[in-house]
Amino acid sequence: MSDPGWANGSPGQDPVRGTQPARRWRRWGIVGLVLCLVVAGYVVFRVTQQGPSTGHHDVAAASPQPSAAGSPSTAGHQRTKGKAGKKSGKLRAGTGTRPGSGTRSGVLNGVLFGGDMPLAKVTSQLGRPLAILRTYYYLGQTFPTPANARMMAGGTTMLVSLDTPAGGPTYASIAAGRQDRPILAFLTAVQQDAVRYKLGAIYFCFEHEADDPTQHGGLGTPAQFIAAWDHIHALAEAHQMDWQQGGRIHWVMILTHQAYASGGAASFFPGLNEVDVIAADGYNKGGCQIAREAGHLHFHNGVGTPLTPGSIFNPLLRFAAGMGGLPVFIAEWGSVPYASPTVRPQFISQMESYVAANHEIAAALYWDSNLTPCYYQVNGSPQSLAALTTMAKSALMQGWPTSN
Repeated sequence: MSDPGWANGSPGQDPVRGTQPARRWRRWGIVGLVLCLVVAGYVVFRVTQQGPSTGHHDVAAASPQPSAAGSPSTAGHQRTKGKAGKKSGKLRAGTGTRPGSGTRSGVLNGVLFGGDMPLAKVTSQLGRPLAILRTYYYLGQTFPTPANARMMAGGTTMLVSLDTPAGGPTYASIAAGRQDRPILAFLTAVQQDAVRYKLGAIYFCFEHEADDPTQHGGLGTPAQFIAAWDHIHALAEAHQMDWQQGGRIHWVMILTHQAYASGGAASFFPGLNEVDVIAADGYNKGGCQIAREAGHLHFHNGVGTPLTPGSIFNPLLRFAAGMGGLPVFIAEWGSVPYASPTVRPQFISQMESYVAANHEIAAALYWDSNLTPCYYQVNGSPQSLAALTTMAKSALMQGWPTSN
């Protein structure tokens, strides 16, 4: 590019070579000095920006990236286990008082106290709103329902399941991209509502309790489930909805508690790149499931020795620890009543102590519903509701999702 001064006959111009030799060399010396300073500044900038590596960023850096906008790639799938998982998975950094606060768990200042919609209807008796609502959708349904929208408008975040309806589509169909339109529409609505209602974190699970063949039989193998999860995760990344990209969606794998106890959970785990929270559903059933399978015969109260929260959820905690110390959600929990009116309230109190003793637990959601003859609802039980109210009002359970 010509110097405009030359064209205007500036002083010092050489009619053949341009600028006079002495001034030319002086000028280039200054330019060289400026270039050196720029390069040196850039090197310092890069070093200070990278900073010391942390476990959390080591995990995040391995996340698969979309190959092109709207064209997700699943090539980055990785399962980090054993020593490598523990070494790269120190996920306790954050500004809150619980592990993962403001990062993978998206939780600040304690544990999220939550439950399902029936529990949300008795928050006046609990003396507080729910921090997180457990809600369920089938592929093809629209998010949110009016009730969910009202909850989010009040500051409650969602733990959202998107399941396939009975009979399919199969995991293979989802992994092949044949369900992208409804899935993308659903994820977009979840992301947009999190922004609309100023929820810094909202939680998504594909096919909760995928290990339960009575609910998900015929959809595909565990490997095909992982392939479908991979594809959905990559679809969200391709549209910048993942929390690590500035989006709001955190990914929660929810299985039955038996999957962790039996060792079957590992076959469903999509990998550290694609799961932010490990979760389980588990109950003190008191024999109601046996009665249900036998045709609901004469079951009114729990029988036998009641379970403890530890006997139900310890395998879940061990699994999460083996995956680098991932945060844990108790996604559904509850107890049937017993002939002794003290048993269920005692179980609820034990759960409060259990959450307090295990810092990896970032949310606990009571399932205040019934599946005949399994009656978990505490609404008509003053003692059980009082125990749950005590838990809900405890200092520990005052966590809230990151707010934006």
